[in-house]
This record gives sequence, C-alpha cells and structure tokens, in this order.
Amino acid sequence: MKGMRAHRIKIKVGNLWESPILHILLTKEDDVIVSRCLDFTVSSHGKDENDALESLANSIKEYVLTAVENDSIDTIFDPAHSKYWRMYNELEAKQSSNKLKRTLRQSFKSVPTEDIQKSTAEISYA
Repeated sequence: MKGMRAHRIKIKVGNLWESPILHILLTKEDDVIVSRCLDFTVSSHGKDENDALESLANSIKEYVLTAVENDSIDTIFDPAHSKYWRMYNELEAKQSSNKLKRTLRQSFKSVPTEDIQKSTAEISYA
C-alpha cells in the first residue's frame, strides 16, 4: 500500500444533507486506487482517483442512510486505525509544504522586497 494523497472533502446528498469536512486517504494497492474515509471507516476503490472518490461518496451515502434507517446515528463516528491517520497526516503535511512553496514563489517572485516589507499582515480563519 502506497500513500498517494490526503483530502478534506464534504459529501452532499441531494439538498437533504451536507457532511462536515471528512478526512479522505487515497492509496495505491496493486492496480487500483483505494479511497478511505477516516471518520467513518468506509472505503471504496476505482481505476483512478476520481473514480475512487465517486465510489467512496456513494459508499458514504449508503453508510449514512443505513445509520439513519437503523436509528444508529449516535454510533456513526467510527475513526480508522491510527496507521491510516498517520499516513494521512504525513501526506497532508507534505502537500501543505509543497503548496506553501508554490504560492510563495508565485506571489513574491516579481515583487520588490521593500513593497513586501511595507505590506500589512492580516489574519483570516479557514
């Protein structure tokens, strides 16, 4: 199993429900891409990343609907094993580092240092 990517996504079921942010781990296993929702311990697979994510969205929908139908919403949160969370965190940190480097290069490559120093720093919440 080789870690590929970490995602934070939301699943929407029609106009009825939108999930909170879910943690998704994509791995390559043999010749398929496996997608895992680490919040529900639901997984699926596909021939490529998009196929695996679409399949996972349908699996999560079925998981949630089954919980609703069986009146077991209180037990729906079922986090994945810690090895998957470690892999997710490592991939997310690497992706964040790469994004930071890319955005710094794009934003500041043609701006004089004195202009950067005169700029104010602002806080926004993500």
